[in-house]
Amino acid sequence: MNLKKLTIVGGGITGLSAAFFAQRAIPDAQITVLESGECWGGVLQTESADGYLIERSADMFTTDPESAIRICEDLGKTDELLQTIPIDDRAYVATDETIHPVPRGLSLMLPSDLDSILASPLLSEAAKERFLAEEQIPASDWSHDESLFSFATRRFGREVYETLIQPLVGGIYTADPAKLSMQATMARFVAMEKQHGSLIQAGRIAKGKAIQREASGARYGMFRAPQQGIGELIRWIMESLPKVDFQNNSNVKTVAKTKSSWQITTIDSRSGQSQQIETDGLILTTSAKISGRLLQLVDGELAKDLGKIEAASSAVVILGIDREQLGQDFSGYGIIVPSILNRDVIATSFGSNKFEGRAPDGKVLIRCFIGGALRRELVDLDDEKLIAIATEELQRTVGFHGKPDLTRVIRWRNCMPQYHLGHRELVDGIEELIVNHQGLELAGNSYRGVGIPACIESGARAVERLTAE
Repeated sequence: MNLKKLTIVGGGITGLSAAFFAQRAIPDAQITVLESGECWGGVLQTESADGYLIERSADMFTTDPESAIRICEDLGKTDELLQTIPIDDRAYVATDETIHPVPRGLSLMLPSDLDSILASPLLSEAAKERFLAEEQIPASDWSHDESLFSFATRRFGREVYETLIQPLVGGIYTADPAKLSMQATMARFVAMEKQHGSLIQAGRIAKGKAIQREASGARYGMFRAPQQGIGELIRWIMESLPKVDFQNNSNVKTVAKTKSSWQITTIDSRSGQSQQIETDGLILTTSAKISGRLLQLVDGELAKDLGKIEAASSAVVILGIDREQLGQDFSGYGIIVPSILNRDVIATSFGSNKFEGRAPDGKVLIRCFIGGALRRELVDLDDEKLIAIATEELQRTVGFHGKPDLTRVIRWRNCMPQYHLGHRELVDGIEELIVNHQGLELAGNSYRGVGIPACIESGARAVERLTAE
């Protein structure tokens, strides 16, 4: 289609990436990005305070998938990216009494170092025997979707799931494992089971081919972050788009479809003034529920399906402390907490252990994640209570004592989409309905992947589909 005007709703990483790829694909088009809030970047925000570099959500991105590193290459900024500090490049798992490192070579559910797993004090002898029996478990025919809980316990047994797999995955999706779709979130493990019949066998082959870097939980050598924080990525993208019309504090109230275009009504949250925008192409990068509300009068069935995609909330408690306040010299990247322990913290991340320049000399920057799908009510606690929960967890895991120098509490409400069983089929149906509306595309983390690379890829694909119409 002939795109003279393109409007993108949502100024997070997906919307800004869509604008970046649209400017390349249709350089003569008038591109407008509408953001309801004051700040650009959505949840990707970086703050500097008292010598600390504070990330309000994600603090790094992976190089696989390659979408994020590629956009940095396109922007000419790869020399301004940091790699993780390799001193103790692993996560730890909390137990009732202490913490132990995640076994080397375990990438979520792909084991490439059996000796490390069998030597771990985290698992009982019975659990280790059951783990080894995974090679004898028949593969599913995958005629139906399966939850993470079902898949992991079927292949590895209950204890391995509760002690290792659930907390590793919980730190990524903050979801209910009994509802989390394997096909929508961890399709690579589904493919491994189909191809090899066993994840142990898949890990053995991966190690033999030298394509599985030994790491614990996440493959930290594959992660990058801008020197001045993730907020720099937002700034780099926006500075590369001098012709794009960026409008913040612009609340989209209605979306209507005409014979040849789309009409958008916005209200400025500062002045209260309304604006009518007519556009050839429209990309909604808002959450599925918000996009559904905007499209209610355009397509009721589409709006209903979008409303089925739920989202969880979480709180991030940020603490700046003296390293001497730790009861042990902890240099790991973080600590994950199994939900079976019935504690309030999902995980803690030691940002200054991962990247240089995140805290002053002698200080440590820590982020504690609280809430998620399993503990939704915790997000509504007041700041003091959330800070107390975070400090108590650090007392139990690393012997923290005293009071932190710096505290912040950040709440992200309904920001983490939940890929429940049947999610892939639901999104397939949504995309089939979108085809009926020329000039309309959806993008964002509600559909086919969370994380910075997935959002960048989603924005790029939306532009590709739009320009191919």
